[in-house]
Amino acid sequence: MLYHREVPQGGIYDVIVAGGGPAGFAAAISAARQGLKTLLLELNGCLGGTATAGALPFYLGSMTGSIPFRQMVEKGLCYRDLPRPRTAVRGIFGETIQRIRSAGGGIGPCVLAQTDRWPGLDRLGCHDEFTFDLETGKRVFDEMAEEAGVHLLFYTQVIDVACDGERVQGVYTCNKDGITFYEAKAFLDCTGDADLVDRAGFLTYKGDRETGEMCAVNLVAHLENIDSAKLEAYLNQGGDPWFGDICKRMQKEHPDLDLPDHLIIFPMVQEGVFMINGGTSFTDYDGTNAESLTALTLRGRKRAKILAERLFRTMIPGGEHCRVRLTASYPGIRETRRIVAEYGLTEEDLLEGRTFPDTIAFAGRHFDLGRKTGQPFHQRNLSVKGGIASIPYRCMIPKGSKNLLAAGRCIHADGQALGPARIMSTCYAVGEAAGQAAYLSLRDNKAFREVNTDELRDRLRKSGAEIDL
Repeated sequence: MLYHREVPQGGIYDVIVAGGGPAGFAAAISAARQGLKTLLLELNGCLGGTATAGALPFYLGSMTGSIPFRQMVEKGLCYRDLPRPRTAVRGIFGETIQRIRSAGGGIGPCVLAQTDRWPGLDRLGCHDEFTFDLETGKRVFDEMAEEAGVHLLFYTQVIDVACDGERVQGVYTCNKDGITFYEAKAFLDCTGDADLVDRAGFLTYKGDRETGEMCAVNLVAHLENIDSAKLEAYLNQGGDPWFGDICKRMQKEHPDLDLPDHLIIFPMVQEGVFMINGGTSFTDYDGTNAESLTALTLRGRKRAKILAERLFRTMIPGGEHCRVRLTASYPGIRETRRIVAEYGLTEEDLLEGRTFPDTIAFAGRHFDLGRKTGQPFHQRNLSVKGGIASIPYRCMIPKGSKNLLAAGRCIHADGQALGPARIMSTCYAVGEAAGQAAYLSLRDNKAFREVNTDELRDRLRKSGAEIDL
């Protein structure tokens, strides 16, 4: 059915950033601080993306030295046992976590929440996380964006793109006002799903190159009123930090319930509050499909209730009086569409520790991209050489485009290379580079692919970013 309506014209900007997650947040601030008139469009009612709307308020990968959690369990390692060779991400990311700490709402990186009183809980950790209070984070994100002069527009989604050949002219947005058209000179796709790139007609691909399979999607849940002392005692006595035996016994006793075969839980900054990540994961859902996301969300909320009332209260030490504190407002999606860029980061790049003349960000995380059969690189004992992955600027440039750049988990990173590259701290770093690149592109009237990357790297160094080994 054809649809025709006169669409009102919105503002005209230097830069439009689509998506207010870690990449979009950093990109918008970076661009606005260079004096660019910047519009940030965000579907949810807060900045932060997966960290806030997705109820996953911790950042991984800003420090090197992490290893797969299952490997930690197998080797009997604790959080405190792991090395911390160097910082991989600073810049706007470092500024953000410092402001959250100063507001009394965060801990880390490399210090696990609640371990000041219950040190045994560090067997639940990932070594490198910075954990923060959701509401404190939201307020800090708002403040930083407003201070930079970013024009924020929440509850707004890009639904289509207008192009003239290789150049994007503007975006059609939808919100309670209806459909509005906004123009800009440069566009930064930080949607996570390459929405702008795809709708502008540039090449993308989804999931695994060969099979199309995508990683599991989570609907994260937080449980409260858990007795941290009892849980610590269980762990100190050799209890499985993934609760595998307990979950399998529960599955056998209650085959009618939708139960996971293990749990991965993390202590939050509030006493007795724990986030469930593994255990809220589901395969065969598509983060770019509304029907699929709806089905996932409905199933996820039911799963959270089952976990709290049937598993934690009856079988998890310390969980006897727990209840669901919250479930995510938006699913945690690891992988959907990626752009086809001027350069695609490969698994071999990370395995061989390659560096690039146009490196604009680092990833300090290990390979952690799972499939139905597990984490294949961990199973083959493969790791990122040197513990740090370099991200080249060319991975952000959609092939054939002039004034459109992608940042976040939709950059061109093939196969297991996406694992470290998609981590939220690295998304900050890539987003910050995107904002600086927008300034150089507009200043010099050049396409993004013509930006002087030596100058881009110099500007990133001056802003405190980590780009040199």
